[in-house]
Amino acid sequence: MCRPQKQTLYQSLRRDSHLKCLLLTVLISGCLCVITWCSVAQIDRMVVNLQSYPIHTLHRVSPCDEGYVYIPIVFMSMLYIVYLVECWHCNTRFELVYALNASAVYTHIEQMKDAQPIIWWKAVSYHYVRRSRQVTRYRNGDAYTTAQIYYERINSHVTGSCFSYGGCGVKDISKKLLDLELHPVTKIRFSKGFAFANIESANEFEEQRSNFFEDNERYDDYLEMREGLDLVG
Repeated sequence: MCRPQKQTLYQSLRRDSHLKCLLLTVLISGCLCVITWCSVAQIDRMVVNLQSYPIHTLHRVSPCDEGYVYIPIVFMSMLYIVYLVECWHCNTRFELVYALNASAVYTHIEQMKDAQPIIWWKAVSYHYVRRSRQVTRYRNGDAYTTAQIYYERINSHVTGSCFSYGGCGVKDISKKLLDLELHPVTKIRFSKGFAFANIESANEFEEQRSNFFEDNERYDDYLEMREGLDLVG
């Protein structure tokens, strides 16, 4: 059985790159606190007037009455623009576009389990050809042409095959997924692989694989070998 595992706050910040949004939120909240403090707080300011007596008087004024309040406002506006850009390019937003309900996910998983697995091989025979080309270079403001030697890869033969497991059989051993409907949002990662139930099946696989690549070694100087697993159906 396989059930969704809830991430901790630390895992969410580390894996999903939400730390930047959290930092921007804290900075914007700090700017709002400064703006609120400038609007509410009052301080004593000494005013000197030589034409009156006494020449020193105290006035209750705002600490930001000389235009200092615009500094946190401008800074908060810049942070908010950066916050909107970060939210627009967030991976979570793109993932929610392709969200499915739990029943559709269960159906898709069952279709993948019932699909026919194909273990394929691909052999690419190739060689290198020595070529030359004219390249313009600049030295001390003067242009001159020189010949450049390079090697180009030429694919001469491409063929493919797959593992014939008719005598071995196949069985899906994936764990059953449960409790998707108990969580509002669940991110699912799919992976696929294959294993052999006995040594006879493994030997049959290695024999077919080695025979395929050995048959393609004679076509050219080099051989690129590829292998993969696909689901058909």
